[in-house]
Formats: sequence, structure tokens, C-alpha cells
Amino acid sequence: MYKKLLITAGALALTACGGTKTVYVVETPESTTTTEVAKTTEPPIAEWTEEDEFIYDIETNYGTIYVPHSDLIDAGYMVCEALREGATATDVYAALAGLGDGATFGIAIVGSAVVNFCPEFEWKFA
Repeated sequence: MYKKLLITAGALALTACGGTKTVYVVETPESTTTTEVAKTTEPPIAEWTEEDEFIYDIETNYGTIYVPHSDLIDAGYMVCEALREGATATDVYAALAGLGDGATFGIAIVGSAVVNFCPEFEWKFA
């Protein structure tokens, strides 16, 4: 993350991640400098979508992936669609075995898809 400094008319504004703190520098007759915080705004909490969580889970459990996120998301939705059409866990793993690093990659996609896109099918993988 980075912080950006804005200095205007004796005021210093620090911004990071959407939050702002404005600090005023005040000089007193004794030539000492004091600092007072005039306003504090908390940064907004980022909202993650199911798709963001899906990608995060795969990258956390599998590692760096050199496949576009949109392709991974499409594969995740296809996993759920296959399960809705009656595919078994074995069928789904077999269909994804040729991608990436074989079984490990397929397990990461299927696991994340079931958790994030179609949790109603978790029982098929228990």
C-alpha cells in the first residue's frame, strides 16, 4: 500500500485505502510546533464477491496460477452446472484432470466452486 501526502495551507492530509486523516501544523509564539488531528475517516471495508473468494481460495490452496481469472471463474460455474445435471464428484474431477497440474489443480477448482458457487452440492464431496 502507499500513502500520499497532500500539503496545502498548513494542513497535511494523509490518505491510504480510501481513508483520510487531516493533520494541522500549528506554530506557537514559543517557536515550537504542535500537531493536532482534526478529522479521521476510516477506510471503507472492501466487499468481496463470490468470484473474488473463488479466485482467492484457489490461489491460497494451489498457488500462483497462470490462467486468466475469467477462465477459472467460467470453469467454476461449469463445475456447478455439471453437478446440477447429475455429474458425480469423480466425473467432475475427471473432466478437469487435463487442466493445469492435473488432479491438484482440478481439486482446487472443484473445491472452491462448490464452496463459493454451489454449496448445495457439498454432500457429493463428503
